[in-house]
Amino acid sequence: MIEREKVEEIKRQTDIVAVVGQYVQLKKMGRNYRGLCPFHSEKNPSFYVSPEKGIFYCFGCKKGGNAINFLMEYEKLDFPDAVKRLAKNLGIEIDTTKGLRYKELYEVNEQACQFYAKCLNEAIGRRGKDYLTRRKLSIDKIKSFRLGYAPASGGLVTYLRQKGFSIDRLRQAGLISTSREIFRDRLIFPILNMSGRIIGFGGRGIDDYIQPKYLNSPETAIFKKGECLYGLYQSKDQVRAKGEVLLVEGYFDLLSVYQHGFDNICAPLGTSLTEQQAMLLSRFAKKVFILFDGDLSGIKAALRAIGLLINAQVDVHVASLPEDSDPDNFINQNGADALRELLGGAVDFFHFYKRVVKTDTLEQEIALIKDLIQIIAKIQDPIRYDRYLKYVARVFGIETEVLQKEITQKVKEPMKVSRNIKISQEEKLMAMILNGWEHFSLVKKHLHPDDFKEGGVKRLFKKLEKEDGFDVANLSELVEENLREKLLSIVMREDPVSKESLIEAIMTHKGRVQKDRLMKKISDAVERGDEAARQQYYKELDTLKRQLLKIGVEKATNIEI
Repeated sequence: MIEREKVEEIKRQTDIVAVVGQYVQLKKMGRNYRGLCPFHSEKNPSFYVSPEKGIFYCFGCKKGGNAINFLMEYEKLDFPDAVKRLAKNLGIEIDTTKGLRYKELYEVNEQACQFYAKCLNEAIGRRGKDYLTRRKLSIDKIKSFRLGYAPASGGLVTYLRQKGFSIDRLRQAGLISTSREIFRDRLIFPILNMSGRIIGFGGRGIDDYIQPKYLNSPETAIFKKGECLYGLYQSKDQVRAKGEVLLVEGYFDLLSVYQHGFDNICAPLGTSLTEQQAMLLSRFAKKVFILFDGDLSGIKAALRAIGLLINAQVDVHVASLPEDSDPDNFINQNGADALRELLGGAVDFFHFYKRVVKTDTLEQEIALIKDLIQIIAKIQDPIRYDRYLKYVARVFGIETEVLQKEITQKVKEPMKVSRNIKISQEEKLMAMILNGWEHFSLVKKHLHPDDFKEGGVKRLFKKLEKEDGFDVANLSELVEENLREKLLSIVMREDPVSKESLIEAIMTHKGRVQKDRLMKKISDAVERGDEAARQQYYKELDTLKRQLLKIGVEKATNIEI
């Protein structure tokens, strides 16, 4: 593992505002900074960064943590890679070869990839090589994609067992089902995460009778097919440099177009584009060219993708292929120049939408207008929003004010998360303790872990007792996600807690605990018929109630969420 002291040093030296500010436009709001959340779509900013506490938190989607957590979530990095990224910015050298959370799964996938690649390049993989030749793909031009071949006879299990991997590990990696290998007689497409590690595989049957024709690895702890994009790792530098990306549908579409010089390209994993994939794309490019198949299913897929991409705040253009054509056969038949010309004529989403959605009746036209304003309402750029709104008004002969009224009344923000989080008194007290950490020596004198009933809070208190110096930015490493969300939502809002307020809150909580214990003793005394004990406990309860009244019940922990 990376030395804890080194990680803490990196956290202390890292300016979280500078880190987050590379990805999010932040504005200073009092002690904190605020911006639109990069993890869900929203119109009103609910994402905050605290330079004092070294944390970020979104009051919409509830994501929060420190600079390391931000990079892990935003760039889809593992903990060591996120630490390494921050360390590099600070000029600190660290060793990140250890400590991967799912190290064994990455290792088994890497070995599987090497097995498949070896098979492709040997006699047993001739069917795979011949298939690539028929598809006009040059292995040399696409070697960064690390293609392979899974033999019909298998052999992966034996190979990996010889490497020391257990059957259970192969099953966890999604390489086998029961004891049978998932991929047989298929061309193999390794799927890489944004750190370049192999997280899964796609396979195309060599013969069309092999069903399904395309097969992906089952989802695992490291592979969620709706959250990653094929080819983005290989293309990300060019995508960032150009500020735009070419989105195609499938593996062969991507590889054919890529080998002809279009190196800012990616594809969903054989399914419709998802919201997570659209958000991932928006982190690398501000303009997306959709180049889907020219048939009806390709058009429908483009229409679905448009809404998701607009919602992710990117500029969307669509290039229309001839009917019954796809990027793979188009570029092989017509060449790279023809594709460049096609992309040069790509239209914005409005023109594409209007062209492909037929409106033969008035009701169909009204439905089209409502579909368009649903999309327009999600546009954050005020200039683009105004332009499209006026364009729709002009084309359909409708007053802009009427369209604006429709948007205001009926269009709801798609990802506005407003779930109410119930905060318990113990959780409120713990948030106060965190915000008043410099007084923790006093807290330990008055509170004991047994003074907390809730398991998460009790476990956190036990951990805090062992901490020499706690930093709220480390909270995500100490508690489970649900409790972290609640505590961060309070810590981000509240100013540091005074010693007086904290003591008052502690005494109030201690009084409640003592009251509950006395009530339990009274109940036990009644059950066993001990009248003397019952009266004694009632006297103690009366005394305690008078003490609580002096403190002012609820005053210290009445935090509105």
